[in-house]
Amino acid sequence: MFKNKITAKSLLRLAILSVIFFLGVYFIPHNWCAREAGTVFRNDGGIQGKMARQAEKMLSDDLGRNNFKTGSDLFNGEWLFGTYMMSGMGFGQMALMHPDRADEYLPHMEECIRKIQDPYVREFDKKSWGDDPIESLDRGSEHAAFLGYYNLLLSFHRLLDNGSEFSKLNDRITEVLAARLDKSPFLLLQSYPSEWYPVDNCAVFASIGLYDRATGSDHSRLLNLCMTKLRNEYTDPRSGLLYQSIDGNNGKMLDAPRGSGTCLGLYFLSFSEPSISRSLYVSAKRELQGGLLGFGGMKEYPASEKGGFGDIDSGPVIFGYGVSPTGFMIAGTRIHDDYGLFRKLYSTAYLCGSPCDSGGRRNFATGGHIGNAIMFVVMTAPSEKILEDFCARRIK
Repeated sequence: MFKNKITAKSLLRLAILSVIFFLGVYFIPHNWCAREAGTVFRNDGGIQGKMARQAEKMLSDDLGRNNFKTGSDLFNGEWLFGTYMMSGMGFGQMALMHPDRADEYLPHMEECIRKIQDPYVREFDKKSWGDDPIESLDRGSEHAAFLGYYNLLLSFHRLLDNGSEFSKLNDRITEVLAARLDKSPFLLLQSYPSEWYPVDNCAVFASIGLYDRATGSDHSRLLNLCMTKLRNEYTDPRSGLLYQSIDGNNGKMLDAPRGSGTCLGLYFLSFSEPSISRSLYVSAKRELQGGLLGFGGMKEYPASEKGGFGDIDSGPVIFGYGVSPTGFMIAGTRIHDDYGLFRKLYSTAYLCGSPCDSGGRRNFATGGHIGNAIMFVVMTAPSEKILEDFCARRIK
């Protein structure tokens, strides 16, 4: 009888301790990792400033393709280019949100633009096409993987600086991209020979639309056609997500709708097509959002698709969750003012990114240079309201 009482008490104690343990596991880790989320979401500047200083340090380093370990010289080159492009967008976004410090951030944005002008940084694209994307502007090669992204950075700088020293180059690239789109039967440009990716074309569309906002030019006829095509033919009707790639022979889906392309595409389109960006955001949140123990994540494939393994676009896919869609969706939460999801994704980025603060800088230890650049750009993405208010003031 006495032993039974002891056993009952022990079981009760074990049950209580188990409940406390599981409650602790559920509530403590993700809340700890998300403790800075509110500060970052409000653009208080401290954490974002540390990311900016890390990007400044990166600019002082002599980066090369050998600093990236993708296993492919092409992708190493892409990541070098992407590091400068994303960092440049991050500096521009800091200048947009903190106009009193624009004189500090714009020179760094300009340095990123100049880094990309180095033929060495463009070499990955030149090897794929057989000609340089800038030197061949008068010829037919489309170069969407380079020109769309680079021109978005140039158009953004033009928006922030009326007297941008890169105006002539921005004019020329925009003119060429618009002309090439106008000639395309599918209203898409090739990223590489015989490779059509809607997400890269979102950068092309956004660069032209943002150019119009910066200069007062009008490509609305072309862009309206492109947006109609994007909605009706390059967006999956079941999930509302962008197809990852298109067959250039018939304009039909070649790769399934995926999170990595959709979440990056909605970021690009926020600069010129906010309603399309919001529609993609709503679809991505509905179809891809998930998580565990309070940590948030975005799946690479919707439930309507079989799914697959990770690739260079998605990053590692773990139990269906992709590194790229999870990271890029952070930008979407800021653009479309969704603090609830931002907090969950921030906690995951903190847990997996292993941020280290030193010398007033924040380095995401697990992501390398490209990871730092992506975190910088997604954590500083301006809300739709901030961008619209800036454009309205600029017109006045």
